[in-house]
Amino acid sequence: MLKISIIRNLLLLVFLHTTFQLIGQRQIGPDSVFSIKASPFFKDLMSKSTRSFSIKSSSISLISSFDPLVFKMNGGEFIKVNDKLYFHFYNSGRIFKHSPENSTADSLQFVRLDATVNLNYNIGSLVFSVGESIYEYGGYGFWKSNGTLRRYNFKDREWDVVVLDQEIHMPPSISSGPAVWIDPKENFLYVPYQQVVNDGLSRDSDKPPYLLESYRLNLKKFNWEFLGKVSQSTIDLLKSTSQVFTTEKGLLASYTSRIYWLDFESNSIKLLVDPSLTQTLLRIQNYMLWYWDRQQLFWYNPSNGRYDSLFIDTARFTPYANEIWRKPIATSDYWWMLLLAFALFALTFLQYRKKKNQLRGVNKENIQEAKHSFVTAELSLLELLVAKQRQNQTVTIPEINYVLGLKDKNQGMQKKVRSDIINRINEKYSFLSQEKVSLIQNIRSETDKRFFEYHINPEHLQRLLALLS
Repeated sequence: MLKISIIRNLLLLVFLHTTFQLIGQRQIGPDSVFSIKASPFFKDLMSKSTRSFSIKSSSISLISSFDPLVFKMNGGEFIKVNDKLYFHFYNSGRIFKHSPENSTADSLQFVRLDATVNLNYNIGSLVFSVGESIYEYGGYGFWKSNGTLRRYNFKDREWDVVVLDQEIHMPPSISSGPAVWIDPKENFLYVPYQQVVNDGLSRDSDKPPYLLESYRLNLKKFNWEFLGKVSQSTIDLLKSTSQVFTTEKGLLASYTSRIYWLDFESNSIKLLVDPSLTQTLLRIQNYMLWYWDRQQLFWYNPSNGRYDSLFIDTARFTPYANEIWRKPIATSDYWWMLLLAFALFALTFLQYRKKKNQLRGVNKENIQEAKHSFVTAELSLLELLVAKQRQNQTVTIPEINYVLGLKDKNQGMQKKVRSDIINRINEKYSFLSQEKVSLIQNIRSETDKRFFEYHINPEHLQRLLALLS
């Protein structure tokens, strides 16, 4: 019995020793190492020691000789973090790191870092770097989307969940990836709108497919800030774009002849119409590698080995829309608006009372003075118009010419003098009444539509009589 007990304890110690050795160790196997061709694209990229990029690759087999059947996938993203280069396979959580000591002049070797077995909940996630940290945000899996933020733990070689104050989902992926933006200077993650997917529940066809709230995540404090309601034009712009390029200044949405720049920092959209430029951008396909650096787009075509760059001057863009999202109005702003409206109403009312009192205060002396403002010809025309108005009649042009002594003048002279006198009367009356109004008005003659007939503005007849009395 003693021997059996000793043997059992020895076996237990061996088992525990082996278990502790395996815990946290990187998985070793046929899918733990792969190499890619050391093209000028990667040599140039590695020389930029202070920059950080995330580079999509939809077909890794074009630049590597590894077997997709072994790795079970054929796409991922390169992550440049300062002077280090990583590779993450799509939807897996698998992280590989470039190993300079095992690389050659013709190939770059990547060695697997993580101890991840299976995730299945990060399909279509966003992988990005901030400082020395690598993050993975959102994704879809187990019939639901999520707004979880995960950070790769280099010590444990696992993905840790970062605790946030709320769950914000990503918008649907578009032609070139997620329609979100990382601010590399201020460390913000911008989400212009959201799409929550729960395929375990039946969907209401009348319910909008998107949540229209815009948020940004502070990647220093790890809390979400509500920015406002996204405009429908922004959603339509992103949904129908041919390509989207992530830059240090926002998102560039490319169409067949124009490019829209979604500037999240200034909450505005700008436009550049350049068919030649957009056609070049359209030739950059999903299987190619590309990244943006200091207003230049670098891309590499692995099928023919072409490596090229393109300068895009953001100063050429002109304003297109004032906002990506509409900022919410705080309660205090409503109070200020009410106070401003009340102040404007009070000022308008006081001016109206003052004007009304001034009109009421016109005494006989002022009326007489006002009467003398009109000269003899003007008074004669006004008396004729008033007399005709009392008979519900209008004044014809020949009648005006007779009163003004113009019946023997030529038509040109008649028209000029008539027009001058009527304009002077209207100007003087506007000054006397302190209102911008035409006292003498005209209408088409019922007998001959080619000519006008004249009358006094009915609303001002009584005031005119007071002035003339």
